[in-house]
Amino acid sequence: MGWLRGRWSRHDDAWWAFLMACTAVIVAFVLMPSSVRYVLPVVLSAATSPAIVAGVRMHGPPSAGAWYVLAAGTVPYAAADAVWGAYQVRGEEVPFPGPVDGLYLVAYLLFATGLLMLTRWPAGRAHWAGLLDAGIVTLGFATLSWVFILGPYTRSRLPPASLAVTVAYPVTDLVLLCLAARLVLTAGSRGPSFLLLVGWLVTTLGADALYYGTVATTGSAIAEGVSEVGWMVSYACLGAAALHPSVARMAHAQESGGLALSHPRLAVMLALSLLGPAIVVCNVRGIRGDPSHIAVLVGMMAALAVLLVLRVSLLARYAQARAAEARGRARALEESLREQSVLQQRLSHQAFHDPLTGLANRLLLGEGLEHVVRRHPAPPSAGLLLLLDLDGFKYVHDTLGHPTGDELLVAAAHRLLGGVRGGDLVARLGGDEFAVLVEELNEDNVSEYVERILGQFRDPFVIGDHRSINVTASVGARLIREPTGATDTLRDADVALYVAKAEGKNRMVLFEPHMRDNSQDHAGMAEALRNALSRDELLVYYQPVVDLATGEIAAVEALLRWARPHGGLVPPDEFIPVAEETGVIVPIGAWVMRQACLQARRWREALPSHREIAVLVNISGRQLRDPGFADTVAGVLRESGLDAGSLVLEISEGTLGGGGEAAAAQLATVRGRGVRISLGGFGSGAALTCLRDVPIDIFKIDPGVVLSTDTARDDLLVRAIVDVGRGLGLDIVAEGVDTLEQADRLRALGCPQAQGFRFGRPMPGRVMEWHLLTRANGLPRPNA
Repeated sequence: MGWLRGRWSRHDDAWWAFLMACTAVIVAFVLMPSSVRYVLPVVLSAATSPAIVAGVRMHGPPSAGAWYVLAAGTVPYAAADAVWGAYQVRGEEVPFPGPVDGLYLVAYLLFATGLLMLTRWPAGRAHWAGLLDAGIVTLGFATLSWVFILGPYTRSRLPPASLAVTVAYPVTDLVLLCLAARLVLTAGSRGPSFLLLVGWLVTTLGADALYYGTVATTGSAIAEGVSEVGWMVSYACLGAAALHPSVARMAHAQESGGLALSHPRLAVMLALSLLGPAIVVCNVRGIRGDPSHIAVLVGMMAALAVLLVLRVSLLARYAQARAAEARGRARALEESLREQSVLQQRLSHQAFHDPLTGLANRLLLGEGLEHVVRRHPAPPSAGLLLLLDLDGFKYVHDTLGHPTGDELLVAAAHRLLGGVRGGDLVARLGGDEFAVLVEELNEDNVSEYVERILGQFRDPFVIGDHRSINVTASVGARLIREPTGATDTLRDADVALYVAKAEGKNRMVLFEPHMRDNSQDHAGMAEALRNALSRDELLVYYQPVVDLATGEIAAVEALLRWARPHGGLVPPDEFIPVAEETGVIVPIGAWVMRQACLQARRWREALPSHREIAVLVNISGRQLRDPGFADTVAGVLRESGLDAGSLVLEISEGTLGGGGEAAAAQLATVRGRGVRISLGGFGSGAALTCLRDVPIDIFKIDPGVVLSTDTARDDLLVRAIVDVGRGLGLDIVAEGVDTLEQADRLRALGCPQAQGFRFGRPMPGRVMEWHLLTRANGLPRPNA
């Protein structure tokens, strides 16, 4: 029992405790034979009001005001029960009409008001649909009420006051029925509290109908105890509805009103609309013998017909609106499908085409190539794959900027399209690399076909601000004569393209099988070069730079050499391009710089007279593009202990071509720390641009200029270069001086320093140290 009391003490179980208590009272009422039992309904009706108030206080429903009005309605109801019960206990007849009737009618008025406040009123057509449905239900039951209750009352010979009070009861029941129907028909989800509230209405109206119907038809109440039990059950349902926790959500469940008619609702409405005609046809209670009653029924049926017509009209308009909405949704869906189709086409195009040029991309080229390599036309025709690379594009991109580079790529794509046939596939593979796939072409016409494409690049490109840019193309070609793999075909064309660029660019090279072997040799060299540093296969040689006036060594240039275990020395022009291409030049270049600085520091300690000798280290464009290059230089100087002014970093015009502004910024950083910069190959190209854009301390005259100093015109050129250097405050070194005559002429033209075989070939560090030592001690100088 303690556990049970604990459960009932919880708010969530209060409704259950109230129902059990009410059930006990109802059972006592049924079993108690004496008239004293009529005190029990008073107990239930009196307990309902505080139960409702307690439920509202515990759960706080949004429609609290409506529940308080319902609670107020139970007060006169309980008072009327108390007066009526007192008469029953005393065995006296209850006065009619009297105070009891007034209290009951006031209670019904408050109940109607509470239901009206509790009912939500949807906006628009849903509001009228709910009203029409409630009206149809009310009129349908009104026909029954007229036949069995109201009609008999009007035919009785009651005094006007008694008749008015008598009729007021069923009329108020019809009002409650209308509000109840409105509440039920417009409800959304139905929780326990809502169902208990409906139970209160059903038992109240049912008990009233039983009581007033038997009184009207027989003159006295039949089964009065049954009606009393019904009223007591209604008290229990109303109080429990307020106490149940779902009362807090019930108002939200009544905010939807439906325009559509469900099958059960339609069946109920049809049945109610046929009640009147059925009563007339069956002549229930001799209704056809009284014209006045027939007139009332006909009026009710007419009103019911009008409501049905209005409801059907509203339903038709609702159906039209839904149909219009459906058509709108269909149009929206059709438009959405069309947009989706367009989007799919766009995405498909984007998936297979380059976004910049609009050409096919690598994926579409791969699909086309798969088709061509499987088809292989019969000789003398063959398929053809061309890979094109724009010569000098990287320099244009780095010096003129990304937008200009993009414009150049678009213009190159248009020219490519102008040089191919209508059915040929032109693709951009990335960067400045393009491809042309020809499904079938006579082998004799391949050269002519490629020449027509190369001809598209002979005229300068006019880009942006009408700037004229000269860009040529290198082409690697691969004939497709027999079934092969698409990947192998693409690789072979790429090998041919590599050969075309290596042979001088602006040309076409047709793939031959031996090129694949060369490519494999190239790949093998790249792999061996990656391990050369860890295997101690790399060497640093040094070549002197002399002062032409005194013959003294002013600096030495560090030169990289590679001694393969079984192949001897590898020429620098063979392995250095491979190192730059693979990126291995970055760690190797840092190693060369470290070895050269350490060697220079040893020479300065061993030969105090040569403390001013600088060491020149060549720097590649790949090193300058490394973000950590400036930090690498600082680390080498710190590790070696060499003064920054004794280190000279030598670059070339080609070195800057791949670095642009970033390379110049790197050089400016290291120069700001005291390291000097030397520009090699001056006089061979557009080196004047480098003098303008890059901080330079030294420049070297290109060997090609030095070798051509045999005429007065050549002498004027050398003198002009020397004057430019002096005017800019730069040190000048002539490269490639191999003979005494060249040295004497350069000295006469004012060139201060020179480098070449005349003064010494590249030599190992120890040989160079001996070379310096012999000069310091005045020994005979070795003749190179």
